[in-house]
Amino acid sequence: MRRNLRRSKKGMSIVISTIIIVAISITMAIAVSFWAMGISNSFTRFEKLEIISIYVSDIPQNFQGRQNYVVYFQLKNTGTNTLTINNVFLDGKPWNAAYPTSRVPGGQLAYQQSLISIILQTGQTITTGRLYLPVSGMWNSGDYVAIEIETSAGRHYPYTVVLP
Repeated sequence: MRRNLRRSKKGMSIVISTIIIVAISITMAIAVSFWAMGISNSFTRFEKLEIISIYVSDIPQNFQGRQNYVVYFQLKNTGTNTLTINNVFLDGKPWNAAYPTSRVPGGQLAYQQSLISIILQTGQTITTGRLYLPVSGMWNSGDYVAIEIETSAGRHYPYTVVLP
């Protein structure tokens, strides 16, 4: 009778139950680690604009009937997030409000009309940015111009150029 009772009991062996517990634990650990990595990636993404070069043309060019210095930009996004250029400041003032005669015409990027609102993906370099500064009136040869680029994250990247 004892043997019949043992054979009639139904249950799992200790080995099978241990394997199931270990499998569930590993699955839960993987799920938690993916969740934690997703949270950490959203907090560690940042934008960083590297100014490779900014230079002024030697010969002022004619733009909209005026002689202008042309400031050329070569910029690169070295951060881990896409960045957008929100504004350009000249001597601490927004270029379009303080200097209505200065212009930011479009580069060779078909979807952009100006240096403002240019979107740089991670690792992307732009070499077509231009800024026109009027020769007469505000700036003359030998003047220092403080150029500051503001991005969508509110970061400012300053640079100073000397007009030829």
